Amino acid sequence: MSSISVQSLSQEIRDQVRQIVLNACEPIAPFWPMRTMVAQNPLHGLEYLSFDEAVRKGKDLLGGNGYLANDEYRQFYRNGRITQKSFEHAFSRAGPGADGRVPVEIGSRTVAPEEVWQLHLLYGFEALPPPLLEWELSGGGATKEFRRDLPEESRKRIIERYLTECAPGEHPEETYLTNLWESVLAALELSESAAFSQQSEDSHPQTSASISLPPQRTLSDWVDSLTEGGGVEQINNQLIKWVSAFLDEGLAGWDMPGREEGFYQAWRNLAPQDFSARLLGIPDFAQKVHGLPATPEDAILSSLHQLEIPQEQWNGYLSRQLSSLPGWTRYIRWLGEHPAYHAQRKHPIDITQYLAVRLFYEVELIGIRCRREWGIDGTVSALTAYWNDRSEEYHQRIGHGEHSEDPAKLMQCRHAWRLFHLAQFLELSPGEVRALPLTDARILLQWLDHFPADQHGKVWIEAYEDSFREKLLSKIAAHRGTVPESKTRPHAQLAFCIDVRSESFRRHIEAQGPYETFGFAGFFGIPISHLAFDCDQRSSLCPVLLTPNHGVVETPRPGEDEALEKYSSESRWGLLGRHLFHDLKHHPVGSMMVIDALGFFFSLGLVGKTLFQKRFRAMTAAIQNGLTRRVPTRISISTPLDPQSPRIGEVSAEGVADGLAAGFSLSERATFIENGLRAMGLTKNFARLVCLCGHGSETDNNAYYGALDCGACGGRPGDANARVFAAMANEPEVRRILREKGLPIPDDTWFLPGKHNTTTDRVGFYDLEDFPDSHQEDLQALKKDLEAAGAKQALERCHRIPGAPAEISAEQAFAHVEERSCDWANPRPEWGLAGNAAFIIGRRTLTKGLDLGGRAFLHSYDPIADPQGAILEKIMTAPLIVGEWINTGYYFSAVDPWKHGSGSKVLHNVVGGVGMMRGSQSDLQMGFPLQTVNNGDAHFHEPMRLLAIIEQTPDVISAIIQKHEILQQLFHNQWLNLVALDLRKFEFHRYNPNATWEAVHVPESNIN
Repeated sequence: MSSISVQSLSQEIRDQVRQIVLNACEPIAPFWPMRTMVAQNPLHGLEYLSFDEAVRKGKDLLGGNGYLANDEYRQFYRNGRITQKSFEHAFSRAGPGADGRVPVEIGSRTVAPEEVWQLHLLYGFEALPPPLLEWELSGGGATKEFRRDLPEESRKRIIERYLTECAPGEHPEETYLTNLWESVLAALELSESAAFSQQSEDSHPQTSASISLPPQRTLSDWVDSLTEGGGVEQINNQLIKWVSAFLDEGLAGWDMPGREEGFYQAWRNLAPQDFSARLLGIPDFAQKVHGLPATPEDAILSSLHQLEIPQEQWNGYLSRQLSSLPGWTRYIRWLGEHPAYHAQRKHPIDITQYLAVRLFYEVELIGIRCRREWGIDGTVSALTAYWNDRSEEYHQRIGHGEHSEDPAKLMQCRHAWRLFHLAQFLELSPGEVRALPLTDARILLQWLDHFPADQHGKVWIEAYEDSFREKLLSKIAAHRGTVPESKTRPHAQLAFCIDVRSESFRRHIEAQGPYETFGFAGFFGIPISHLAFDCDQRSSLCPVLLTPNHGVVETPRPGEDEALEKYSSESRWGLLGRHLFHDLKHHPVGSMMVIDALGFFFSLGLVGKTLFQKRFRAMTAAIQNGLTRRVPTRISISTPLDPQSPRIGEVSAEGVADGLAAGFSLSERATFIENGLRAMGLTKNFARLVCLCGHGSETDNNAYYGALDCGACGGRPGDANARVFAAMANEPEVRRILREKGLPIPDDTWFLPGKHNTTTDRVGFYDLEDFPDSHQEDLQALKKDLEAAGAKQALERCHRIPGAPAEISAEQAFAHVEERSCDWANPRPEWGLAGNAAFIIGRRTLTKGLDLGGRAFLHSYDPIADPQGAILEKIMTAPLIVGEWINTGYYFSAVDPWKHGSGSKVLHNVVGGVGMMRGSQSDLQMGFPLQTVNNGDAHFHEPMRLLAIIEQTPDVISAIIQKHEILQQLFHNQWLNLVALDLRKFEFHRYNPNATWEAVHVPESNIN
């Protein structure tokens, strides 16, 4: 197909094209780079739909499943994970309604549609592929043995009745099944083809219907379905090659030239020199690229016109183009929405530029395929005209042509086979089935058709969640009143992130003595743009829902000039060495020299990292500490009184990006501390030590390290936020303001920043240079108890981690988890947030001492101090939504690890420093790897939607939901489940999609 010339578009039309592209990419959720691995719902762009609708549309668009396989849910039912009560409750809520359907009389019993549907859910009655029919009726044993999942009680009743009604024989089971199959054939009158002629016609596509471009399909999809395929793959391979080179952030030895001009222009400049295009068969490739419009909007419009895509289909057509490589397009969308990202500033790319290049390849490659296969142009009009003249061949090619099969055989597979199995589970006799009128037999089959297998997931997930919900609520109810309120001053108070890994650690530190713990989002309510010491890139340390407005800087402490000078000298030499090594390693000649000169030392490192992990890390750390001078630092947080000459602790405006305030003013610092303390419920009875524990992980050779850090800090460790909070809270002027606002903090209370290492279960502290001598004894006692709690936590975790020793002491477990953190061959250093299932917002008395298995986010909240829900509103509109993102990220990675997740780590290669590819070339992998959610074939992460349990009255919660569209979307569309714990009566109430509440009755047998 030759390119057509298009006049330059007006700015108004270009804006319209960009808006169409913007609308088209809505279903494709943005995806963060791996350095800030933010868990997110892969169907985030479809959350305006109900969960079930979004799952269906997501499967059509992205190809991934949104529910576990029905057989997996059935296994959960058989082993008791899904209870009978939960199954019945779920069916009543999410199953089909009878809608006036009249039950069928079969013999002496009445069969209602609900009974058929429930049996279909529990056992599944699907059509049989025609090639398997003869085998099933002979060697397969369908007429010799009952189905394996037929309950034993049903088998006994069927045989007893059959022996009673018929003459006894040697093989009653085989005789019963043989007669039943013959009775089913007779009831369906399959010997008379005319009786089923209408069904036969309905089962085939109407070949007289006009053929056109299928909805939600591209021309390359369509052509692939009519040929042996390969067209979409060809286009994908070209885009992967160009996009991965353009988006590289320093991993490649050679940079792609001209990236500063943007992706589309850089491709236009370089593509004519790409000799691989000749292998694709594109004639005059260089001239066609040179002839493309100068702007991507013009190029998109030109390609759509050349392909002759109807304008009313542009939106869906472009969405489908984007879904062909959803990983790369999700990341490109994120870049386009974050122009301040350092790589995006240097070499910009967006969805419009990507589509301009992709559509060019579609025009050319589809044109080549169509001319080679059928001698026509690769356009919608040419294809529809060609195939409308050959409709029978068309339907044969796309898989609807089963005309070669015997119609009677097809009906046996589609109808008789299903009725045959349904009759067994209904415990019908062959005589009852033979006497069944044809109309009634058709009604039974119609009921099965009305509730097909692909609609079972929405009922199963409801049952799966209901069983978990009932068990958790029973635990909380039984725990009521077991925790007395403490009036004495605690030894220390510790605020942890709401992360599920903190749940068990909090339980263990509380067991060490009179400690009080709190759960709060890991950024501690202070969104900051943080510039670390000796770093040239700022990090946004807050939930990705927020944008920080204040910049802070980590700087050397006063009086450390000598240490700083030595550090600078060592850093320059180290940087020179790294650059020299990098250049030699990538040089065609120098690389050979490096192998000869340094190969022995690398082999020592290989042996050490593999066989002696802990010792090797300790040795290398000692060498590094000996060669590098540590510089004590502090975080400057205050707005300078004189911007020209900032004082110690004040943020210099130099280096603070536009749009950011240089530090916080005094009133802002006091406000953030007040809001944080009130939000976590820490307003009285302050301990001498209040520890703010951010968290992060420590792993080796783990490209998914960002997934183990703090989600509330944008996928980074939260220690900087803890240091900022503590520095503000320790200021005398801030405390003076808080005292005036009715929040007095004792003079002997000290806020101490720390970090919980979730891989090793150690807690370290920061800014000890400022720590008062008067509190040293308190600190030593806290360290000792944290060590003991960490060992208990490690032991608990070892019982969940595959491959961890089983019969070990707490001290041995403590050593084991530290060893895992430096094992570079371990694909699962820790489980991360896998297993998360609940988000509890309430007082600690609800759950203190209760073992929740590391599955619950715990956010401290005092409903008595917040009667109008002002604090709760902030929790529900920020931390809870982050929890939903995390939960859905894990959910979809668990239900379909190879589509919504990133598959096995074994196949991964880091690409460009931005993400993972599978093998040498693939789509950018999304979601979590298989090793993060599964233990072999077993689901460590049970895929359920997050259950929010909020200690507050239903009317207060309802008022908050009605004020926020995002909450309405999540709750009314069933992306989140919600239960209110009414503190007035200690009653549970479940929130329904129609904004009503229903009481939840916890079984009294479960309450002690």
